[in-house]
Amino acid sequence: MPESHVAAPISGRISACVIARNEERTIARALKSLAFADEIIVIDAQSADRTREIASGLATRVIENPWSGFANQRNVGLSHCRGDWVFFLDSDEEATPELGARLKRIASEPPAKHPACYSIQRIEYFLGKELRYGPGNPSHQWRFFRREGVRFEGEVHEFPRFNGPVGMIEEPIRHNPDLGIDRFLSKLNHYTTIEALERFALGSRTTLFHAFGTFFTTLFKNGVRYRGFLNGRVGFVLTVLESISRVVRHLKLWVLWQVHDGKIRMDLGVKLPPPGSANPLSKAELERPVWKGP
Repeated sequence: MPESHVAAPISGRISACVIARNEERTIARALKSLAFADEIIVIDAQSADRTREIASGLATRVIENPWSGFANQRNVGLSHCRGDWVFFLDSDEEATPELGARLKRIASEPPAKHPACYSIQRIEYFLGKELRYGPGNPSHQWRFFRREGVRFEGEVHEFPRFNGPVGMIEEPIRHNPDLGIDRFLSKLNHYTTIEALERFALGSRTTLFHAFGTFFTTLFKNGVRYRGFLNGRVGFVLTVLESISRVVRHLKLWVLWQVHDGKIRMDLGVKLPPPGSANPLSKAELERPVWKGP
């Protein structure tokens, strides 16, 4: 792991941080959208494609750090940021010009006028279409922080720990405008493995019957309850894929328990965490009050 360079934050400056691994298809778009930031830090997890080469021409600094989980990669990024405000953008996202202008205004004002964290609207896409319905649409992501006093925890859905309420920003991030079925399936395999391991660490169990049934419950929930089918044919395709993803996660979790209990003998390629060793986040941590101003 590279040496950290924690320095006193520079007032009024924005550090933008992107974590990446094999993102040559999208990294340039993400970094070009961060032109408003005073510095751009990329934490590259030893990419095997041209990610590092592309990022080197657009970022202030590119730090190579072997993959150690989403939360730790973001914490490494924090340690290299010099601004007193830090904006996190994923490599398959882009910040709109309106968002950049809003963040610069916030950073230029006295800290007492703002909370320690802002939650930013994110617009989702699939097969080139903006998604107006479905789970998480519209969604807001905790992405803009005062650098001091924030740390990340968790593996897939990494969680920032900080004090105080959250401000809301409607100027959006665009997420994955080029997401298609092939990339969805690639991400599905990666994320369902990590999600299954997380749930194993929480002590959660599942059954084959539950895994089978979750396809239909997810199809109904995402398509009808959250109105994902109102996105049209694209929404139908995405809802089916989301339902398959949920089944795969349950099947992987079932296999983890079968191996742990000695009913299946195979090399998983990963070390199983102790069952029940993780604690779920509290409601108070997940549901922060909205900032009402000084």
